[in-house]
Amino acid sequence: MQGPGRTLSAAAFFFEEAGLRTRTSPKGRSEGKGTMAGMCLHDLPKPRGANPMPMTRHRISPAQRGIQPLALACALLVLSGCTTLKNATGNTQAGPSAAAAATPSPPSAAPGAGNTPTAPAFEGVIKGADKLDGWLPLWRRQDKVWVELAPGDFGRPMFLSPKLLSGVGEGGFFGGLLASRSALVGRPQWVEFRRVNQQVQLVAINAAFRADKDAPQSLAVQAAFSPSLLASGAVASAPHPQRNTVLVDVSTLLTGDVLGLAMQLNQAFKQGYGLDGRNTSITQARSSATGVQLEVLQHFATSSISTGGQPGAAATVPSALPDPRSLFLSVQYTLSPLPASMAATRPADARVGYFTTTVADFSNDLTRSPRQRFINRWRLEKKDPKAALSAPVRPLVYWLDKSIPKDYRATIREGVLAWNAAFEAIGIQGAIEVKDATDTEPRDIVGNGQAIVRWMSNHRPSFGAIGPSHVDPRSGEILTADIGLEGLSTRAIRTARSQVLGTVAPEHKHAAQPTSPSHEAQGDRCDHSELASEQLGYALDVLTAQRELPPDSEEVKTFVQAYLKDTTMHEVGHTLGLRHNFRASRWRPNADLDRLDITSKYGISASVMDYSPINLNLPGQPAGAPFQTTLGPYDLWAIEYGYKSMVGDTKAQQEALRLIAQRSADPAWQTALDYGTDEDNSLGLDPQSLVFDQGRDPIAFAQRRIALALDLIERQAAVVLKPTDEPQIQRRRIAYALRDLERTANVLARQVGGIVTRRDAPGSGRDLLDPLPAQTQREALVLLSEQFLSRRALGIPPKLQRNLAPDYFERIEAFQDPSTPAPLTDFSVSDQLVQLQRQVLNALMNDTLAERLLDNIDKTRDRESRPLTLRELHRTLREAIWSPPSKAPRKGASDDSAPWQRNVQREYINRLSISLLRGGSRADVRAQVRHQAQLLLAQLQKPVSKDADSTAEAHRRDCLETLQRALSASVQRTTP
Repeated sequence: MQGPGRTLSAAAFFFEEAGLRTRTSPKGRSEGKGTMAGMCLHDLPKPRGANPMPMTRHRISPAQRGIQPLALACALLVLSGCTTLKNATGNTQAGPSAAAAATPSPPSAAPGAGNTPTAPAFEGVIKGADKLDGWLPLWRRQDKVWVELAPGDFGRPMFLSPKLLSGVGEGGFFGGLLASRSALVGRPQWVEFRRVNQQVQLVAINAAFRADKDAPQSLAVQAAFSPSLLASGAVASAPHPQRNTVLVDVSTLLTGDVLGLAMQLNQAFKQGYGLDGRNTSITQARSSATGVQLEVLQHFATSSISTGGQPGAAATVPSALPDPRSLFLSVQYTLSPLPASMAATRPADARVGYFTTTVADFSNDLTRSPRQRFINRWRLEKKDPKAALSAPVRPLVYWLDKSIPKDYRATIREGVLAWNAAFEAIGIQGAIEVKDATDTEPRDIVGNGQAIVRWMSNHRPSFGAIGPSHVDPRSGEILTADIGLEGLSTRAIRTARSQVLGTVAPEHKHAAQPTSPSHEAQGDRCDHSELASEQLGYALDVLTAQRELPPDSEEVKTFVQAYLKDTTMHEVGHTLGLRHNFRASRWRPNADLDRLDITSKYGISASVMDYSPINLNLPGQPAGAPFQTTLGPYDLWAIEYGYKSMVGDTKAQQEALRLIAQRSADPAWQTALDYGTDEDNSLGLDPQSLVFDQGRDPIAFAQRRIALALDLIERQAAVVLKPTDEPQIQRRRIAYALRDLERTANVLARQVGGIVTRRDAPGSGRDLLDPLPAQTQREALVLLSEQFLSRRALGIPPKLQRNLAPDYFERIEAFQDPSTPAPLTDFSVSDQLVQLQRQVLNALMNDTLAERLLDNIDKTRDRESRPLTLRELHRTLREAIWSPPSKAPRKGASDDSAPWQRNVQREYINRLSISLLRGGSRADVRAQVRHQAQLLLAQLQKPVSKDADSTAEAHRRDCLETLQRALSASVQRTTP
């Protein structure tokens, strides 16, 4: 086999294919490299003992093992001869093994190198094909598509932006979604074409680690971190005689499972789906001056369907398919050049909530950490930098897709354009434009300052709206964004779940999910629209219960449009780079929320990026604006930090940014600019970074929401339904009320032992970890105990319980679809209440809170004369839960014969017993828990009924036995 500067025998070629690498000796002999060192392939191995050769083992890949026997056999056939072979390129062929293909390639070979007369001529390959001129020319003939690559296209930085054009309407596979930046596989990538002999590789560059290319550290980075191979294909033609370009068959390059959709389907449904290459093809191909777009229709199939599985890993069946064994997913790949001049980066600041791009830069060894964090933002620059108010060099264009209903287009347009006020405040006039999409526009939106807003209709939506974006991984520049508004979210949500509190509350659904196009990962998920839609339904039911409110009335239409504008503004904020701000709802004094003049003009929250509950008034009281339909002070400030033009050198710009961020600690701005996001909410520590709270006083807010829910329930007991009313209306209203009570309980529980976590820089004068005043904690604890745990807790009148029928059509559909949880026929108020009470007890009786209460005493010795103690917490709970039945219960609430009070008593006993048996908590916590258990034991030793066979007496004996066993158990201590 002839190579550059050497001759390789056929035997050596086949040995090399088998994994036994060879080298050529100066005498022209093939010598083993490492594996057969010193061996001449013209000689057969000698018997043991006769000048044995030094031998070492060579690790052979599984792909190479498949060809090893054949290669060795062929090698033996030619050992006696000196015939030499050449491969198609004249280079040594490494073999088509998967391992070799996945190896990071060396610097790209010149595209013209290694071509031979046997390679197909350029003109012969494209004969009869249509040329699509553009940034990268495409050639298409029927189902074949080639891309024409010039020598300069190899190693050129490009951006691959995937999008799922069509999905299955469930499982996270929703048509119209951009691939998630935080997905494990299938995310947008910085890519480049590389040529290795006759193979062209599409390689994803590892953008998370870098060093200046002229610095020695760059060699260390190159050696430490690998790129990834996304796809590869053979060079399809010899170079063009004039242009020196070659053709690559895109039909084979991108029709494979580049995004790992089969893996994601199996994570979602666990049905063994695989890509069916025979029924996969490129349906659209287009090239323009700014990029290439390819649409691939991929068929996935499985030979059988499973309807069961292990708990926690059960297979589910896609229910929106005609045949669940087969499905199509259409993927759009947009390939465009990364900006030749990288956008100026802007450092992230923990006080201002932006999505960030993190890069480990090893160029400077003197920094504390190599990590550099840049905010994600569009390239938006003033046309006249010196003018106080200037148009942008290139405005951001938001296209309204043709799928948006006509009734909502004007409101969505208003929601997008509302952000112009924030840009005008920093001197950019007309920063955002809104245009209606046509059949031909938008075409290429990647890298051109454009986004699209589309309407989505899915079988089982997992969000109400979403606003993902794709960014340049080198700088954080946003290259494209895509807002999806779920159509079902504009309607009052049908409460198909009979046991409303039996599912995880939406604000707690941020746990890690399997990677899929559904953007379940932490960085992309947004529940704002879904929750706001539920609040809209709740508000309409509350208003209808208070007074007749026809569904087609102007007031209802106004509510719906306000909800839609609120949601649009929220999602546009995400596409501008902003994260959630769950502290913004604390901005307004509670009394101001009832003033329509203030809330309409300035909003109900400091930011549209919060999850605010709908602003509801008590019966007969003035009403403020229900939704956030204007930007708040935090929104204006955040846009200033991210987009204000900076002048001067790097040091001057950094100082200007520092002064902007520092404003959040200014006493005049503290409440308006406070920031807390998803992590602050999900970790369950900060009592001010919450979803579904409102106003500066959480106790006053909770009292109002409890009163609203109880009023709605009480009114349902007296309502007389008309024959034209839907039968399930009362069940739905009760469900709304219970869900709102659940969220209110969460707000209150976070106040007990809460520590305000502030993101201030040093020198702000504020405490960074600041326990709430003990009085606020105490008030929240008392309200929780009285309203949710005591005998005066929620009750629903018996007559109303008898009318809470299910939706029978939904029950039929669930029965026919095994993957759908069937709504229960009965509506057990006792079960509903105990589920709510479990959540309250989980929050108040865990070791983490107990230890934090002890720590808070140390943190506040200099200012709290009577801190909230663990003893007071347990005493309050015990007295509320085990109060004697002599106290008159609330109307419709529990009495001694009702099971719900016994339910919460069992829950309390179980948690107390577990705490006694668990040896991991601190000694002070264990001692106090034991003391409280002994006090309760003394109380339980007294009979509660003269009837020894009564349920109440049996319950007392059962609780007594449980507690006695826990107190007498021997526990292995693991902590002091």
